[in-house]
Amino acid sequence: MIVCVCKSVSDRQIKACLDAGANTMEDLQIDLGVALCCGKCGPYVQEMVSGATPCCGRSCGGCCQSARIETTTEVVFAQRDLALAA
Repeated sequence: MIVCVCKSVSDRQIKACLDAGANTMEDLQIDLGVALCCGKCGPYVQEMVSGATPCCGRSCGGCCQSARIETTTEVVFAQRDLALAA
């Protein structure tokens, strides 16, 4: 899914960058250019950053925090779908 329309950055690219060692919003802005133009993707990217630093210190996919990202993403999509249906 494209997260940053301005720079055509997908959630997979952001996750890969986080897996490679980026751990702040500033890191992602430098590496991918997210949230530098219109800024609408900023809150979502920040949630990805917050959830991608689990208890072990890296985004391994098996920690307690990784499950939180999945749940948060599902809630965001459910809220968006409800808003679109209204």
